[in-house]
Amino acid sequence: MNETLNNMSKSPLGSVIATVFRMIGVALGLALMVIAVPLTLTPIPLGIPLFIFGVLLMAGSSPRAHRAITGFLKRHPGIWRRVKRIFGEKDDDPENDNQSAET
Repeated sequence: MNETLNNMSKSPLGSVIATVFRMIGVALGLALMVIAVPLTLTPIPLGIPLFIFGVLLMAGSSPRAHRAITGFLKRHPGIWRRVKRIFGEKDDDPENDNQSAET
């Protein structure tokens, strides 16, 4: 998940620094998600991207949050396909592979 932080944690000082970075990431992610909730009700819904950014920070900083988010996405494959499409990955739909092979 975080190879750089895992490599830092091999020494005692690096372990402390990695823990502090993760704590800051979790705290910032939670703060953004709390701020995002009332902002979703504004005419310009700034809360939605703010909430997504907070969730991404949480997933990158906390192994437990990462497992919870990936578990949610595995249980809801439609949302997972949309997330992959947003980040530029193609669908793994076998019907599309067969159509491209025929042309």
